[in-house]
Amino acid sequence: MSRDDPLVEEIRRRRHEISEQFDHDLDRYFVHLVEFQKKYHEQLVDQITVVKSSPPDKNLRPEE
Repeated sequence: MSRDDPLVEEIRRRRHEISEQFDHDLDRYFVHLVEFQKKYHEQLVDQITVVKSSPPDKNLRPEE
């Protein structure tokens, strides 16, 4: 992906828009995220719930 990739530009544009909403203040943005998390805590899922790990496949182990 190059620096001029449209996807990269879109991500940068949106990141800037979000930053503007909070006057480019990371502390204000963090407070917003914490409040958002509290408001929607029942809908949030823990990463462990989303990505369950499974035991390694014994057939993939190198032979000793």
